[in-house]
Amino acid sequence: MITRLLPEQISKHWDVIKFAIESSLPPTIDDHPDKMNRILSSALSGGITVWVSHTIENEVNNFEGIGLTKFLYDDSSGTKSMLMYCMYGFNKIADSSWPIVMDSLVKFAKSRNCSKILAYSSIPYMVQRSKELGANTDYTFISFPLDN
Repeated sequence: MITRLLPEQISKHWDVIKFAIESSLPPTIDDHPDKMNRILSSALSGGITVWVSHTIENEVNNFEGIGLTKFLYDDSSGTKSMLMYCMYGFNKIADSSWPIVMDSLVKFAKSRNCSKILAYSSIPYMVQRSKELGANTDYTFISFPLDN
């Protein structure tokens, strides 16, 4: 099951969410002294959406992972996409959870008029799992650092 967190829930669980974010920031993010405060501010104001993947067994909530999504708009082409800003798994996510999570995220992205969901990953398992779920994994992320 996947749940979209409300601002009060984000504030309440910020220590755990912050740990997950710091452990899975995308390669496009540089080290900025105020980055976590900026991410928190964006999450509280709705610029970034915080999701929790969890299972319920014997009336106990078992958290599997935390993910953040953000909308991107390319005004040159008119393309709106939802970026999986970061994804963190506390343990291996159950095989049965993947289709449920992706179905929920696809519905959310479509409801916001997105044409695709984008993500970055350097974890072979995540790339393979994404491919199994129908993602195009043909491209390689390339980044040229600009040292001053």
